[in-house]
Amino acid sequence: MVLVYNQNFEISRLKELARDFPLYNVEIHYLIERIVDLMIPFQKKHIYLPEMKGSYSIKKVFPALIEHSGYKNLDIGDGGAAMRSFEQLYYEKNPDIIKKTRHDLLEYCKLDTYAMVLLLEKLHCLTL
Repeated sequence: MVLVYNQNFEISRLKELARDFPLYNVEIHYLIERIVDLMIPFQKKHIYLPEMKGSYSIKKVFPALIEHSGYKNLDIGDGGAAMRSFEQLYYEKNPDIIKKTRHDLLEYCKLDTYAMVLLLEKLHCLTL
């Protein structure tokens, strides 16, 4: 099992990788076959809280279900900002900015991963 949040987005990125790196096509498609989308119970509103404000985005679901400050305290707090920051690294020459951007990206990705772990635990508790 490969757990993701928003399989459409993740599968699109994996297919791009398979296209760009054909040597790894078989392995990448094996990953795609094993994907399980953690977003589905929220997207289908099997679990909904008013704090989600009509959204099933992990940025809304996570702080609604888990007592956590969410993404508010991060310098990079959403996927769009993360993608733009990552792209800017290609052009950046200042080592201090590169170091900070990498750190901020890692903090964002770390919280995304941690949020998925906590949401999966929460779903497990709700189904017991």
